[in-house]
Amino acid sequence: MQTTFRGIFLTSARPAETADFYRRVAGLPLEQVGAHGSYVYWRLDRDGVQLAIHEAEAFGAHTHPPLSGSNLTHLYFKIDDRQAFLTRLKELGIEPSATDDVVVTVEDPDGRKVMFGTA
Repeated sequence: MQTTFRGIFLTSARPAETADFYRRVAGLPLEQVGAHGSYVYWRLDRDGVQLAIHEAEAFGAHTHPPLSGSNLTHLYFKIDDRQAFLTRLKELGIEPSATDDVVVTVEDPDGRKVMFGTA
């Protein structure tokens, strides 16, 4: 049996705001799937891997309420220029929660730690 990584599903109390965060900060072209009044979520499919953001209560009883202080989910994005990324955050009015020589960590609207690093 072969296993292939398919994706990451995030749940959020404010999924539209969270999707906007990942569009602005990580430059991910997340698209809204579904129409108002039906099940709606945001996704990016790239090379067979999906990042999806679902409304926590609608996604399932076991994911609601979202635990903003959770360390169970970490996302890591590779960046090529740490200083340019710090400049982008400043322009967006986002303060990193932690930085070192390689990684810049920010919090998304649900309190998840999201790491952007050059390694």
